[in-house]
Amino acid sequence: MIVNNLSEIINNDFYVIIIGSGPAGISTALELEKNNIKSLILEAGGKETDSDSSLFLKGEVVGGEYPDLSSTRLRQFGGTSGHWGGNCNPMIKEDLVSWPISLSDLDEYSSQAMKILNLREDFFNEKFSKNLNLYNLVWSNVRFGEKYFQHIQKSKYIFLSLNTTFLNFNGQDKKINSITCFKNNNFYQLKSKFYILCCGGIENSRLMLWSKEKNKSLFNDNLPIGKYYMNHPAYSIGEGVMVHEKYVSYFSKNTIKNKPLITCKNEIYFSANKEFLTKNNILNSGIYLNFKVAWKYNSIFKQLRCVAPKYFKNIYENLKAQKVYEINIETMQEQKPDKDNYINLSSDFDPLNTPLSKIFWKRSLSEIKSARLIAEELGKIFVDEDIGRIALNKHLYNDSEEYGYSAGNHQLGGTRIGSYENDSVVDKNLKVHNIENLFVNGSSVFRTGGHCHPTYTIVKLSLRLANYLKNYRI
Repeated sequence: MIVNNLSEIINNDFYVIIIGSGPAGISTALELEKNNIKSLILEAGGKETDSDSSLFLKGEVVGGEYPDLSSTRLRQFGGTSGHWGGNCNPMIKEDLVSWPISLSDLDEYSSQAMKILNLREDFFNEKFSKNLNLYNLVWSNVRFGEKYFQHIQKSKYIFLSLNTTFLNFNGQDKKINSITCFKNNNFYQLKSKFYILCCGGIENSRLMLWSKEKNKSLFNDNLPIGKYYMNHPAYSIGEGVMVHEKYVSYFSKNTIKNKPLITCKNEIYFSANKEFLTKNNILNSGIYLNFKVAWKYNSIFKQLRCVAPKYFKNIYENLKAQKVYEINIETMQEQKPDKDNYINLSSDFDPLNTPLSKIFWKRSLSEIKSARLIAEELGKIFVDEDIGRIALNKHLYNDSEEYGYSAGNHQLGGTRIGSYENDSVVDKNLKVHNIENLFVNGSSVFRTGGHCHPTYTIVKLSLRLANYLKNYRI
């Protein structure tokens, strides 16, 4: 049901108010609806984004090169799913070692999450070599706003109020009593039994920090709101060549089940296994190889003639027959949680006088080391098996922090999950420590990021939260 006038529902008995209509908020509401549980979703934007939205999403970043904060997020129904690439892959067991939940706690919601995201292809993570795994990305065509608007419009249990800006939480004695929001030039106080904040990886921290500033007795001072902010640095790290018949032969010889067909998909994905990561004390990284049919006059072959003339001579006939592929090598990396990477409130304000975000974010040498070692391991296999040759960019061998890469578009951490309030904001059930009816969901609760795309995990966390709330009593 669409709510145009908040005065008409202000006395409704909502079980939960969900702040934010992205994948986290909508997935939770859909699951609660199955049990006839009434929820109200508040969305700050409209059905589609507008030119004024950026005024609320601006901010500043102190540290490394970083995308413009207003360009990586959307203030509209469906949230940032309105412009996400659709790539999905699951976190693995090793990604959750420091979490208070295990992979099995999430995997029981996998089939439901796949239905929500229209995923029809199974995930795999298969041994490729002694130290590397081969995995896949599965593509979702879902824009949450497009897929679920009519459903919610007809729902008896999901209420949606668009253009409704959440301002802050109100409460005392470790309990939220109401929230303050703004719609149609009026301020409203809305009440519910439970409240879920799911406005995205940056906004969750910003809005909690402002609520803490407005009501200092509500949140514990030790709560590390905004701390341990992370991203998925993504950038190009090299190039190379590959002989197709050698590539096919390697898969056959090693009985690798999931052989990507280059003629169907022009990229394959690798990551390191647990033993390799532990032995080298590195972070995990997804290594992406993008292929295109080689042209003998391209610059990479001019280089190859100079640095490896014998190898170039060996592949020359394959090159003429268009059986050689050029490779572009990219990475998307896990970033180590660091309390000195954090979200704070800016001295600048949005149009409703809430401080904008100020992010302190820096790079570390552990990321460059991780990408280099995993890519070098792949390069060794290419040489040993005569599959091809890989050349890595010079900046991977620069031992200073002045190497070139920027953050990606995945914003993680800030309200991280954990067992103790001195190093986490929410517990294993996504409830804020010491507040009995406030929950947070989305990528901001990630304790570690792995290197996987986060949306699939966010949806599973949302389903798990809804299942918990069905039986939670206060």
